[in-house]
Amino acid sequence: MYVISGLVLIIAGWLVQYFAKKDNLQMWFVTLYAIGVALLVIDSFLYGTTMIALLNLVSLIVAILVLWKIKGKK
Repeated sequence: MYVISGLVLIIAGWLVQYFAKKDNLQMWFVTLYAIGVALLVIDSFLYGTTMIALLNLVSLIVAILVLWKIKGKK
């Protein structure tokens, strides 16, 4: 269940980014992406797919760093 919710949020984030009027990264995109990946990490750990969980965790950390950088510019 977490994997479906996570992927839906990631898709929603990409749609926000795609339809944005600006070319730079949108905070909503990164936020939805990070939440979606967090759900994928939880799902991977619950089902014992450690390597996928760790790779998604790296993706989550990078997304959080980008979000932190975007928030710092405003």
